[in-house]
Amino acid sequence: MCSLELPDIEASLWQVYRDRGVIVVGIHSGENAAQLAAFVEQTGVTFPIVQDEGTRAQLAFPPGVGFPYPRDVVIGPDMTIRSIRNSYNVAEMDALIAGLIAERDRAP
Repeated sequence: MCSLELPDIEASLWQVYRDRGVIVVGIHSGENAAQLAAFVEQTGVTFPIVQDEGTRAQLAFPPGVGFPYPRDVVIGPDMTIRSIRNSYNVAEMDALIAGLIAERDRAP
């Protein structure tokens, strides 16, 4: 996860949608626990960021835009990958998430 995107994701996604069931998880590779803790403190994010030991999570998603990192993977309410992007556009992500929430709310 790119540290430049984290404040945008925190403010425009996590803080806006977390009470509506949207889950944000950052995945960070290649650093030990102390370095990861310092990274989280430096960026000021409050959503969970996990360490991807051995880059297992990185390899779990299909190659695509921005492979391997940074990229944002959005999984819909039906647990399918709906978007893979290598840059964070607030307006595009907002529209995507709002649409997925509406889809979820329409489901029987």
